Amino acid sequence: MANWLDMISLLVTVSIFGGIIYVILLVVRSVSDGVESAKEGLKTKGVHITDKGVAVKTSRRFDREDYVDATQRGIVKAVGASSFGKRSDSDVHLSPAPALTSTPSSSSTSSGGEKKKRGLFKRSAKDS
Repeated sequence: MANWLDMISLLVTVSIFGGIIYVILLVVRSVSDGVESAKEGLKTKGVHITDKGVAVKTSRRFDREDYVDATQRGIVKAVGASSFGKRSDSDVHLSPAPALTSTPSSSSTSSGGEKKKRGLFKRSAKDS
């Protein structure tokens, strides 16, 4: 047979679990009330949220020119944000690319010394 200490322990355990369940229910109710108030606030602004999706009320329809303008603005922003062709601060110490000029052939050199061949993308010792 259970004594009075077992009954008090059972009562304390049930009350703790009951309190936890009550707090969870309060939190769920407050969150759902907050969602409903947000839906009502958006509904006054023209945005209707349902289980099937979102409907937005606009004052006018967009035509082809509006879409083209928006696309052009997006492209201009993307080009402006890109780094292609821009020089950064770390590239300042590099010298600009040399202009392409015609060089005499190896048979017409008068110095007699051997010329160093330099590739298009290779840097010589004097460039660095």
